[in-house]
Amino acid sequence: MAARKGVLGGTPRLAWRRAASRRPAGGVVLLDRRHLYILPTRGGVGFAVVLAAMLMTSLNYNISLGFALTFMLAGIGMSCMWLAYRNLLDLAVAAGPVAAVHAGQDAVFHLRVDSHGGDARIGIEARLSAIPEVAAATLTLDANASGMLALHVPAPRRGRLVLPRVTIASRFPFGLFHVWSHADLELSTLVYPAPEGDAPPPPPAHRPDHGDDAHAAPGTTHSDDGIDQLRRYRSGDPLHRIAWKHSARTGRWLSRAGDPPRQPARWLDWHALPAGMEAEARLSRLCAWLLAAGDEVEIGLRLPGIELQPARGASHRRACLEALALWPQRPGTVRAAEPA
Repeated sequence: MAARKGVLGGTPRLAWRRAASRRPAGGVVLLDRRHLYILPTRGGVGFAVVLAAMLMTSLNYNISLGFALTFMLAGIGMSCMWLAYRNLLDLAVAAGPVAAVHAGQDAVFHLRVDSHGGDARIGIEARLSAIPEVAAATLTLDANASGMLALHVPAPRRGRLVLPRVTIASRFPFGLFHVWSHADLELSTLVYPAPEGDAPPPPPAHRPDHGDDAHAAPGTTHSDDGIDQLRRYRSGDPLHRIAWKHSARTGRWLSRAGDPPRQPARWLDWHALPAGMEAEARLSRLCAWLLAAGDEVEIGLRLPGIELQPARGASHRRACLEALALWPQRPGTVRAAEPA
């Protein structure tokens, strides 16, 4: 008896929690029959009250046309309930693309919706119950078509912004019934610090010291590109590494194996900022300097506990922005709280 009581008290509750969580299977949430819910709307309740009043009047006065009209409208209402249920049945919802934003902007989360049935899907809505101020995204699909729902979620602070539970709903047709289901999609994006509006000029760039060229190894030559260490050409060497002049002089194919030319480097250092600045103000200024820097100089970033060596390019800039967004933890190891 005690074992039976334990089963009744524990397992169904855990099963209910597992059923309530709509985690994607293979990245896709399928709105099947077990996870669709339907209730009449306020208009649907009013429609039922009117039908009840019409039925009572017809019974009281024995009005045949009243019976016919009442049952005809009741049949229409039942058809609306079935159509509303079929409008969401077997829809597949998956996570779409999302781009990183800066604090104070809206992150746009895209949800991909696939219709595998032979009917059109009209008035599909996506809402965030945890953030009611986010406007609902609507979509209408043809038969066997796909589309995107875009949710504009505010990002008030830096960190990792996780998309909360999404409610997929519909009130088609006539708005008499509300059909809905939930989707817990594993979708998130980074929120970079907001760049400082009137940031002072960034620190100057310095060209790295290559050392004394007089101590260069034998067999090296100098060119406009820097120090060249010549070696025999190997199949697969890129064309820009071939020493054309030396190859023509010696009659053998030679390639340059020396270090590539070093560009001026600019360090964005947390500790070089004024001592009285708050942490978020420091991150905003470093973010402004990073965005203002072009590709003519290499950018290095120093934060307490994190140091990114000078480099150029979009991937390096994203790595620096990610470090600013997730500081004080290392990039990729922290999840910021969801917006209230």
